[in-house]
Amino acid sequence: MNSLTDRMIVWVAVGRGVVVEPDDVYWLDAEGAATWVRLRGRDRLRDRRSLGKVVEALAEFGFLRVHKNHAVNLRRVQEIRRRSPGGDWEVKLEPPVNRVLPVARGRERELLAAFGP
Repeated sequence: MNSLTDRMIVWVAVGRGVVVEPDDVYWLDAEGAATWVRLRGRDRLRDRRSLGKVVEALAEFGFLRVHKNHAVNLRRVQEIRRRSPGGDWEVKLEPPVNRVLPVARGRERELLAAFGP
């Protein structure tokens, strides 16, 4: 964690960053070469960086990529479940967001390991 501020920057334009609290971010959503930073409620910010770059920068805040198009704030995960018996995994985020996101095959081990044995 950043020992000076414990906050993160969303780069919304060249030379312009918006500082946000990591706990206010629920998930990250890839859109082409940019990333939508989804905040509590309907608020969102568009980061100029790719999802991979954003996740790399925010890993210290507890963000984990769970799909080619999605990363989640592990502190905001309410439930990890299978879509159907023996099927693929998904995560449900806490209220007020309540969003359900798919977990790609091969990413479930890292997701489950993030919460311990």
